[in-house]
Amino acid sequence: MFDELTFTCEVPEKKDAYVGAGACLPTDLAWPCSPDGVPLTHLMAFPGSWFSEALIDGEYWVSVFMPYQPGEVAHYRKLRAIDGRSQAIVMGYVRAGSERNEAAQPISDRGTVRLGVNADVDDDENLASKLDGVDAWLQSPVSAGAGRRRVSIYGGDLDRALPEHKGVLSDGMGYLFLDEDFSERTGAGIGRFFLQLG
Repeated sequence: MFDELTFTCEVPEKKDAYVGAGACLPTDLAWPCSPDGVPLTHLMAFPGSWFSEALIDGEYWVSVFMPYQPGEVAHYRKLRAIDGRSQAIVMGYVRAGSERNEAAQPISDRGTVRLGVNADVDDDENLASKLDGVDAWLQSPVSAGAGRRRVSIYGGDLDRALPEHKGVLSDGMGYLFLDEDFSERTGAGIGRFFLQLG
């Protein structure tokens, strides 16, 4: 049994995790940029309550931003784990009342991510999109230093929610790691995001 993520192209409600579009970053947080200063693309946003019961009543959210060029594959290399890092940025924030989208190459689609229980056995060969559960790697295990893997996303599942931007994660697996104390901080650097290709 494991907590499975289901991706749809339904328009998300305010409480729903979602992929694509912008992020409700407060104005005092700078939009994250690549090492060469290009504004990153918002990939997904999760309510903090998915990761910590202490955040059930709050408006704390976690977003993943990444380098992206529609129709190109160069960003796959930038998302690889090299010395426990990639060019993706993971941010924590108290959700603002309005959405911003300052990406150089925004993902125009917006899809919903739902969380449900799957009764199947979870093991290290289960490459389903999931929250927590057993680590299942396409390549060698990622050692991200502080924190632990909290979300695994199969690229084919993500495509269901982003019909105009298929292949964002190819047919690989995206892994979101969060620091143990992520909920006590806002801004960039609360975690890491990596892509492994089969």
